[in-house]
Amino acid sequence: MSHGDPDHPEKNPRPVHRYEIIATAEAPGPWDSVKGYLTYDVVNQECTPENKFLGVHVLPRDVGLDVEMTRVDEKTWKGYFYRDYLQDDDYHGLGICHWNPMSVASVFAVHGKFFGAGSVFQDFLQNGPQTEYFRKSEYVDRSLVGRAFLTTPDDPEVTRHPEAYFPITVAVKEVSP
Repeated sequence: MSHGDPDHPEKNPRPVHRYEIIATAEAPGPWDSVKGYLTYDVVNQECTPENKFLGVHVLPRDVGLDVEMTRVDEKTWKGYFYRDYLQDDDYHGLGICHWNPMSVASVFAVHGKFFGAGSVFQDFLQNGPQTEYFRKSEYVDRSLVGRAFLTTPDDPEVTRHPEAYFPITVAVKEVSP
């Protein structure tokens, strides 16, 4: 017997696996806003119907979640989310579908420009904090809008001209509820 709508899953009424997002930005000035963002996906495809023609399982679309971030100090913001935020369910009569965060990001905004840094949830658990770099010129140029160009710490331009870039580091860790 199937239940619910996998494209609109229910919230877990009693989540217990609480995590913290810590975002630190070494920007050349203040931010207009900061928020966290997660996507959740079904992680066990065998609970979904298979498209025999294509030979793949038909997975529900991912579910996005905004996370309120609170300023800790001049450079750091924190927010909280639950790994088990979504209710696992048997949508197709093929077994329980399990939801899990797939990506975690922080989005810093200033002057209509968005500086998004993040990674795959599993990367945070296995490798710890993730750092990405952004051009200071994109922060200060008010004529630029949209998503800022990002790069990694090993980019040769960052190595040659570190004064032209600023880092945003995002960390995720499990915390007590």
